[in-house]
Amino acid sequence: MLMEQTGSAHILVVEDDDSLRGVLRDFLSLMGYQISEARDISSYREQASSQDIDLTLVDLNLPDGDGLALVRELTSQSDAPVFVVSGRCDESSRLQALEAGADDYLIKPFNARELEYRIRNFLRRQRQRSGAETKEERGGIAVGNWQLFTGQYRLTSTNGEVINLTRSERDLLQVLVEAQGNLCTRRQLARAISSPTETTSEETVTVLIYRLRRKLEQSGLSSDVIETVTGAGYRLSQGA
Repeated sequence: MLMEQTGSAHILVVEDDDSLRGVLRDFLSLMGYQISEARDISSYREQASSQDIDLTLVDLNLPDGDGLALVRELTSQSDAPVFVVSGRCDESSRLQALEAGADDYLIKPFNARELEYRIRNFLRRQRQRSGAETKEERGGIAVGNWQLFTGQYRLTSTNGEVINLTRSERDLLQVLVEAQGNLCTRRQLARAISSPTETTSEETVTVLIYRLRRKLEQSGLSSDVIETVTGAGYRLSQGA
């Protein structure tokens, strides 16, 4: 039953604390996941180069490099989700991790069962969206000359160009698109993209908007597609 729930997902745990890494390995294995381990960035690269990974757990404090830099590397190279697990409990660290592309952020110490719930729910939603996308490719939402498919974490242009998005970026952009040019306040956006186990802050929305605009600019799509309504929130450009 557990194997059916998790789909035998392969998780790579990047954590330098041997004790915690062992706890995560044993618990997640018991819950039906395939687990690989890395205690630093070097061993992560050895593991990742030879395996298909469905989700990566990353500690920010690694002995041979910056965990945030690793998150950026991971999200720039793959659509596979990245969860940060860190002892840093300040808002700045959380926002930096989200800006780097992390899909979730858990603060140590944490409950292993809560982590597994988050992983399971995230991967289930990902499978459901992918399944819906496979059944109907007509489900794309227009963003300018690009298409946003709800089952994918990317924008795709008519000539095949791709803008890769994180889960949070995709969810935020979808809310703006579905508002059809109407104003979305930061509070509304924060509530819309919050999960049952974690509340998204208005500051996080600001970071996600900045990150989305930067990706749009780098891909040749005007950042003005997302308009700022001073003191109120954001809306999608009427010309989009």
